[in-house]
Amino acid sequence: MALHYDIDAGAGCVRIAGAGPLSMTEMVAMVDTVAEDARFRPHYGVIFSLLNATYAADLPDGDIFADALKRRQKDFQGPFALVVPPGLHVLAQLFCVMARTGGFDRMRCFLDAAEAEDWCTHWKPTAAER
Repeated sequence: MALHYDIDAGAGCVRIAGAGPLSMTEMVAMVDTVAEDARFRPHYGVIFSLLNATYAADLPDGDIFADALKRRQKDFQGPFALVVPPGLHVLAQLFCVMARTGGFDRMRCFLDAAEAEDWCTHWKPTAAER
């Protein structure tokens, strides 16, 4: 698996980065690993970067993604930023729509890592998310 993560407790942020070809199963497994790390806290923001990765969606990926959201929604109460290259932007936006439809309104996609970092830093939960 070409994914790694770093938890910055001081900043209340997790940075996940992928490289090379990735599958939805691998990405979900990494999110599970982060959620189970004793250093992780549910309010931490997550920046998941695929800027150096490739991803080609398979038919079951939507179901895998939706199932993971349902299973891990309480574990991730902070902002969740997806940073993707231009070729994955439309697909990432689709997954963000799926997340919102599933009740997870804290996921956004970005083409720029600095914008994602800024959004995570300044994110405030809505009344419905509190």
